[in-house]
Amino acid sequence: MSDAATQPRTAHEYRAQFPILADSTYLVSHSMGAAPLRARSALDAYWNEWAAEGPEAWERWLPRIAEIADGIGALVGAPRGSVFLGPNVSVLQAAIATCIDFRSERNEVVYESLQFPSLTYVWREWQRYGAAVRVVESPDGRTVPTERIVAAITGKTAIAVISHAYYVSGALADVGAIAAHCRAVGALLCVDAYQTTGVYPYDVTALDVDFATGGSHKWLCGGPGCGWIYVRPSLRETLRPAVTGWMAHERPFAFEPAPIVHAASMYRFGHGTPTIPGYVVAAPGHAMIGEIGVARIREHNIRLTDKIVAMALERGLRVSSPLEAERRTGWIGIDFENSERACTRLVEERVFVDYRPGCGIRVGPHFYTDDEEIDAFFRALERVR
Repeated sequence: MSDAATQPRTAHEYRAQFPILADSTYLVSHSMGAAPLRARSALDAYWNEWAAEGPEAWERWLPRIAEIADGIGALVGAPRGSVFLGPNVSVLQAAIATCIDFRSERNEVVYESLQFPSLTYVWREWQRYGAAVRVVESPDGRTVPTERIVAAITGKTAIAVISHAYYVSGALADVGAIAAHCRAVGALLCVDAYQTTGVYPYDVTALDVDFATGGSHKWLCGGPGCGWIYVRPSLRETLRPAVTGWMAHERPFAFEPAPIVHAASMYRFGHGTPTIPGYVVAAPGHAMIGEIGVARIREHNIRLTDKIVAMALERGLRVSSPLEAERRTGWIGIDFENSERACTRLVEERVFVDYRPGCGIRVGPHFYTDDEEIDAFFRALERVR
């Protein structure tokens, strides 16, 4: 990280660090954050260490996992040593599932019908091992009322797996209220914060959640291959993940035969040989978010998403995200007849947005987005419609 005096201070200054912004209108950071030049430098440094030191480079790489994890933790209010890395959220939530004994009367897994499909695949499969899956339905295909979620979480609930914001609308869930109810009935709570981390400020300690998971390739501008998990510190040493490997051992280089002795630290959520390139390339994006501050990013994002909402409504388009900024994460869904085809044409013109069924075109400005890009998007939208 460079000296604070040399850090960029405005969206315009940061734009120069993202090459794709020079020849595109980039409004898809909710799906894939733009690649920073610092990430290329990180990959070069990884290659140089590998080339120069061979297997001895592990002495540098393994401690770096915890350093990168703590960098994410600083963004979400997690104490040092309470966050770890993995290849993706599906693997990390599967590891959580292996820590739960579903043979008891408390065997229910509760999640919403708007949960990201990959995670529903993970938890549904645990029916094979005694889990009873309970899905909380959405009345409108975009939101799930808090009272419905709370009512579904009972003394039979082993764990509730909740989206911090829904991928089909950007609507936020009331995690604080759900966490308080989980604590009252003795259920665990896991929050998937992929849709919010880096653009919406939150604090896992203040929210009192048991687990949070997320990844780096959206608002954190870290590319694919670097998921993360937070575990409430008082809970950690009671958990024995069965999705595991030699990196989760207390003494990985002792190469002891089974059974595993799980590490006392968050390394117990490790697996086999870690994907170091995915981790190190993600770290510069994490650092940049920290330099700017999520609260500042949120302020900039609200101004631009409010502008998107106003311009969409002026044109008679349906806005499928909450109109009130306090009820949504960092992107706006815009829908109209043939919006999927329009999205394809926009991307062909290098106006980067994406499409989701039931939502329409998703438009997500980030800290490097300026007003001209919003104007350019609507000009392009008029052409392709």
